[in-house]
Amino acid sequence: MSINNKDFFDDDFEVIYEEDLSDLQFKEEDDDYQDALSSLSELDNDGVDDDFSDRRRNSDKEKRKKKKHGVPNLVSPAAKTAKAGGKAIYKIGSFLLRAATLILIAIITYTLGLSFWKNHSAYGNILHAVNEKNYILGAYAGVALFLLLFEIITFLLVLFGSKNGVRRGNPADKGRGLFSFLFIYTGSLLSSLFGGLIPASPAPLQGMQGALAVYGSLHSVLFTLCLAGVVSCLIRRFIIR
Repeated sequence: MSINNKDFFDDDFEVIYEEDLSDLQFKEEDDDYQDALSSLSELDNDGVDDDFSDRRRNSDKEKRKKKKHGVPNLVSPAAKTAKAGGKAIYKIGSFLLRAATLILIAIITYTLGLSFWKNHSAYGNILHAVNEKNYILGAYAGVALFLLLFEIITFLLVLFGSKNGVRRGNPADKGRGLFSFLFIYTGSLLSSLFGGLIPASPAPLQGMQGALAVYGSLHSVLFTLCLAGVVSCLIRRFIIR
């Protein structure tokens, strides 16, 4: 039995194609579903990973604590010993250099005093200087006493002078005595060069001239002593810290 299409459709029949909305909607819903599943999977994995990481970190901390308590700290006693040794060396070095400065000041004082005493008799008897109104000897003795008192005061300042400031946990040594060495040698050198320019009258100037002549004659000896003193003071001030 044959079927003729014309029996069912006339000549004006048209076929219209519409979009399959149901299929598109289904695909979108399907994608949302997959996204939701993937999100849940990621949350589960994150939670597991975080728990595992926390447990691992706690375990590592416990291991480190055990190692810390189990191994003795050998560095700390060594560091304390080194620090104590450094302080001891500092104190010994500072003491020796300070003692050297004091010894040099004492030698300079003795040298000046001995030289002035040996040459004072050329200007009269010191015991009768006041009664005889010996101004020459008085001026001579005045110059000598000024230099000797200057050195004695410097000696006491170095010996008992306070130390200001702190360097590396130790009292700072300011190198006291440096000025005295520079002053004593410079004065002796200038006296040897210009002492003879002082006039011989009136009488006190004659005594001053004689004292400066004695003082200037010592400039060679004082150079060595004062140079050593300057070095000791500079080391105390800038190196021993």
